[in-house]
Amino acid sequence: MVSASIGAALEEFRSPRVALLANVALVMTGSVLALVGYLDLVTGVVVVTVGLLGIAVSLVGHGSTERDDGHHRDESGDG
Repeated sequence: MVSASIGAALEEFRSPRVALLANVALVMTGSVLALVGYLDLVTGVVVVTVGLLGIAVSLVGHGSTERDDGHHRDESGDG
């Protein structure tokens, strides 16, 4: 029973929405740290670029997940 709830929680963390939020946090953190001078400019640009790429990948994954869900609904006759 406990392993089922842990599995469900892990599955929730693997969702495209959580990945999108994590990448937005990465972009914002990298931007703020570069602005306050904690990171040099090159490192800040690299961190922000990685975060932006992650956002793009998350959006693509989120779109494909929505399309897959809609496709399954059409097959069942509900949608």
